[in-house]
Order: sequence, then structure tokens, then C-alpha cells
Amino acid sequence: MLTPSQVEDYAQRAAAAFDDLELDILTDIARRIAKADYMTEGAQWQAERAKAMGASRQHMAERMERLMATAAPRVAVIFAQAMLDAEEQDNRFYRAAGQPEPEGIGTSAVAQQIVQSGYRRTMNTLYNLTQTRALMNNHNLPVAVQEQLGRMLDKGHMDVATGAFSYDQIVRRGIKELAAEGVDAITYPSGHTDKLETVVLRAMRTGINQTATDISQHNANTMNVDIMELSAHGGARTGDGGQDFTNHSWWQGKLVSLSGQPGYLTLKDIGLGDVRGFAGANCRHNWHPYWPGISKPAYTQAMLDDYNAPKFPYNGQMLTEEQADRRQRALERQIRRWKREYVLAKETDQPDLQSHAAGRLAAARGRLNDFLQQTGRHKQQLRETVPGFGRSEASSAVWAARR
Repeated sequence: MLTPSQVEDYAQRAAAAFDDLELDILTDIARRIAKADYMTEGAQWQAERAKAMGASRQHMAERMERLMATAAPRVAVIFAQAMLDAEEQDNRFYRAAGQPEPEGIGTSAVAQQIVQSGYRRTMNTLYNLTQTRALMNNHNLPVAVQEQLGRMLDKGHMDVATGAFSYDQIVRRGIKELAAEGVDAITYPSGHTDKLETVVLRAMRTGINQTATDISQHNANTMNVDIMELSAHGGARTGDGGQDFTNHSWWQGKLVSLSGQPGYLTLKDIGLGDVRGFAGANCRHNWHPYWPGISKPAYTQAMLDDYNAPKFPYNGQMLTEEQADRRQRALERQIRRWKREYVLAKETDQPDLQSHAAGRLAAARGRLNDFLQQTGRHKQQLRETVPGFGRSEASSAVWAARR
């Protein structure tokens, strides 16, 4: 098994392999917005637009092909580390109960196949994302990005034609929009669009957790273990609020029988295999073996109740773990936003906007530091990282903010 925090940590590390792609696409769009001749009229504008769109599409196709070749080995290493960690966590429960340990991943052909299958499933999700063909009527990454660039170019052209904005204002607005919103990755038939950062992290979180869950279940079946204890964490989703598999806070921390023994939850109760249930999309819950009468429960009812109790002081209020986590991630997103804006402004030679982003970045960092100091929570450096914003950029941003 993996703990919820381990699932998140491994997912963040694996998703970081795709951060370069996001910044590369953002930079490419920003450059094309900055180079566009918005004063061109009629058919000439359509030719200008088509040229920019075609060049962008070719650049993106080449970049994505290189990325998948370089990211796959990095993600494979992280996947292997996560599964070895999950195996060791399970083995601790076997040892604590005085039970023999199952055959390890290193020698079990079946366990190796489970890991490889989980890895391929996860990477195929992201590989399909980068293809030009539509899957289930969705617009995938190349099409979604083209639509995003087209909208920004057309809006800029219209605003210049009507005299509503100057060229510089349009470029600044485009850079700020890109930095704030990120790259469009999937557009669904409903019109809803998921961002690249969201899609990649969701795929990694789901893939890693599901594979660890499968390994634990395989070991349990091999060792004739029938009862599994579900993990628990603060801020678990509540679904429809009823006692069913969509309400993760209802079944977390409880015991489930793989065979459906009376007196325990069943696999149907927790929704194993359903995207909304246990080990479904974005779920961080896992499980470990449990022997009634021998094992000590990992959770008491008091512990489960405490997960949803307000216990983080912030600005005169007490936040639950879910509220505190949501607030911290919002502050971290702001830091990434201003870092992206700083990098994009630098790439498109917008010194004023670059200085503005540096000032906003300093303020965002101050807000996060204040939050961490008040709540006693820890800094998550990986969540603040933006490719292209290294020590040199950080130093320059500090001086710009001071000025």
C-alpha cells in the first residue's frame, strides 16, 4: 500500500516530467502573439493567422514527440520506486501479524506484469492526450492548444481593429492570461476544458495509486488474505453524502472483505473499478492486509473524526485539513502563475511586465510563508516549481521586486 501523502508525492514527482512541455507551449504561444501583425486586414489576416497556427502546430508536434521519449524513462523510474515502497509498506503488516511475506516484485513475474501494466496504462493516457485524433469526441492537446491560440489571436485582431486596445496592451494581456490559466489540454463536448497541469497530475495520481492497490490485492490473494483495511485522510470526498461508494469519507479507515464476507464492507460497497469509488480517478485511498483478532486497527473512530475537525489556526479561524490543503494549493498556484508570467515576459522582451510579475511573486511568496507560519504546515517546494525559473531568474526577480 501507499499512504495518501506518498501517493501525492510520487504523483507530483512523475507529473514534473511534463512541466517542460507546458512551459514550452506557453512560450511558443506567447511569442506568436507578440509577433502577430494585428493591423493586417481581411484575407491577409487569415493568411497571417494560418501561418502562425501552422508553425505552432508543427513546433508542438515535434516537441511532444521528444517529450514522450524523454519523460517515459523518468516516469518509469518513479513508478518502480513507488511500487517497491508500496510492497515494503505491505510487508510491514505481514511481519507485524507474524505472517510470511509474499513473493517480492523483484522475483514475481505476475507482480512485475501488474506494475508494467499500470505504467503502460498511465503513459497511454498521456500519449493519447498528445495525438491529433479526437477520442470520445474530445479535443485533445494539439487541437485544444490550436483553439486557444486562435482565440487569442482573433481577439487581439478585433481589439486592434476597433481601437479598443493597443498592440502592447494585447501582448501584455495575452501573457498574463497564459500565465494565469496555463495550457488547454482537453476540451469536452460540453465545452469544459481541462488544463494540461490538471490532466497530467490526475493521470499520475490515479495510475500510481491503482497500481499499488493492484499489487496489494495480488499479494493478498496469493497469501490467502481476505480482509483489507482501507487507508484514510483528511478532506476525503463526500460524493452524494450517503452511505455508498461515492462517499469516501464514509468507508475510509474501515475493513473490507475481498470475498464479500458478512460483517464487512464489500468491493461493491467501496466501488472498486468505478471511476468515482475506491482507487478511482484522483483517489488517494489504498489498503493493506488485516487479520481479525491479530492485527491492530490503524484507525480509531476518534482518529477518523479528527480528520475533519478544524485544527489549523489561520487569521483568527480554525481550518480543517481539507480547507488548509486547499488554501495552501491556491497560494502555491499563485506563485507558479507569477513565475510563469516572469518567464514569458522575459522571453517576449516585456521588461515592465517582467518587473510587475517579480513584485507580485514576492507578495505571493510572503502570503504563503505567512500561511505556513500560522498553520505550522510544511512547504511543498515541488508544487512551486516552474521550468525556466531557476536561481538566476529567482535572483533577478528578487532585485526587481525590491526596486
